[in-house]
Amino acid sequence: MSRSAAATLLAAVLLLASQASGAQGSTPAALEAQPLRAGLHVVRGAGCNVVVWTGSDGALVVDSGNAAEVPQLLEAIERVAAGGVRLVVNTHWHPDHVGGNVALRREGATLVAHEETRTRMNARQTIAIHELEVPAAPREALPVVTFDDALLLHLNGDRLALLHVPGAHTDGELIAWWQSANVVHAGDVYRADGYPFIDTANGGSLAGLVAAIETVLSRTDARTVIVPGHGPVSNRAELSVYRD
Repeated sequence: MSRSAAATLLAAVLLLASQASGAQGSTPAALEAQPLRAGLHVVRGAGCNVVVWTGSDGALVVDSGNAAEVPQLLEAIERVAAGGVRLVVNTHWHPDHVGGNVALRREGATLVAHEETRTRMNARQTIAIHELEVPAAPREALPVVTFDDALLLHLNGDRLALLHVPGAHTDGELIAWWQSANVVHAGDVYRADGYPFIDTANGGSLAGLVAAIETVLSRTDARTVIVPGHGPVSNRAELSVYRD
């Protein structure tokens, strides 16, 4: 390496170190609720994409992010759902999707998920690919309403269909589809920011993931707003490319 290249590399390292040091003492950035359709917003930056559904029957949240981002997430939700959250739906059990369950339940929300999600949360789990040990969730974080194949929720002038897609990202995966609004939250069946992560140690499979994506594609059209578990809000054409 030449002296000039070495000097450039050293300067870059020092700059990154300085930025990291400053970031440690800074206040966490506020999270914004991005409008999707009438009564529907997505909050990004809370560990996963969180959808907030509001209306005359109350607010519902799909996924609750990382535990570390709960204060910022609650502030973002409060800005669009001042009356509090009535229901929380978890697309699966991973910590970046259930971290706010306890806080939201303490504020009066009812937790909803697939039966396998509750089973996973109720015992110690290992996410092998990340070498991560996840302790059993506290009782307050556990879903109190569970289902096997599908559940319909009638709120705010729309129907929210919760559909189990077995053996996809995990064994308890579900997608959430607002039928009138034509909006889908695909959870981690779809990551718009990179290659899929399939948790094979906890019931996920490549075949199941592809089948789940096909299920989403079969229920959508060119106007459908598709919210991935991670990454920017998307559409059917982009999900099709991801499937391929």
